[in-house]
Amino acid sequence: MVFEQVATWVVDALGLTGAPRAAVHFWVYDTLKIVTLLVAVIYGVGYLRTYFPPEKIREYLQGKRAITGYLLAAVLGIVSPFCSCSTIPIFLGMVGAGIPFGVTMTFLAVSPMINEAALVVLPGVVGLELTLLYAVSGISIGMTSGYVLKKAGFEKYIREFDFGDSDVDVDEPTQRERARQAYAEAKDIITEILPYVVVGVGLGAVIHGFVPQSIVTDYLSGPLGVFGAVAVGVPIYTNILGVIPVVESLIGKGLPVGTGLAFMMSVAALSLPQFMILKKVMKKELIAAFAATVATGIVVIGLLFNLLL
Repeated sequence: MVFEQVATWVVDALGLTGAPRAAVHFWVYDTLKIVTLLVAVIYGVGYLRTYFPPEKIREYLQGKRAITGYLLAAVLGIVSPFCSCSTIPIFLGMVGAGIPFGVTMTFLAVSPMINEAALVVLPGVVGLELTLLYAVSGISIGMTSGYVLKKAGFEKYIREFDFGDSDVDVDEPTQRERARQAYAEAKDIITEILPYVVVGVGLGAVIHGFVPQSIVTDYLSGPLGVFGAVAVGVPIYTNILGVIPVVESLIGKGLPVGTGLAFMMSVAALSLPQFMILKKVMKKELIAAFAATVATGIVVIGLLFNLLL
């Protein structure tokens, strides 16, 4: 494979051996692989998304009830490649459009946790079967959180907010305009998340090359590992694609799969900057309940994966 050859050429040219060679090879190979996949997938999905602007997303979700609305919100969350903070403007528009509370909370939980780019990269890290389990688990957590918050009556903690006019008349773009829009979106997204990917792969490379396997198996693989992974993951603010290489290295060193996926989910779905932005539209009771329900779901999934896999 070309990426493998390039990575080998780099470490050979630098004359590296042992742990430094393994670390640099990992860094070059994974960076090239992830960035190439990102460019292709984000542009392709960005082009398709020109047919589904936020106004249409809100229209599709309006009037949907029960399981249909929750499932549709989860699917739309997957094809929205945003971090937890940039998801919020669409969430605000959904609330302003009168879409059911539980449905909007499902979208808010699923969108940063699962996206199409991550689903393309993950099979090379944990395999196709675990990637599908990750996707199903993320959807289940989002739907359950939205349903529980709705049934518990937390809708009353939405703040009064000027959401603007949701009835936007948008002209149908031409194919050239769609291509330009997809290119601009892909360029913006790649520029935004590239530093996270490079740093994430770098951290993964350090773990891969220098961290002894015994440290991971002795200190991170115990029964409290999942709880610790979620507790550590929440304060970290990064894109899910930046944390995938770190999880890849940790799993390779012996970290249980459930603990690794729980860490990845918590980093992507919950963050302190996200909570600060949500204060504009949510009272602290709802923010705390949202964080608790999503975190609880992640812990349950992590423990279940560790038990079964």
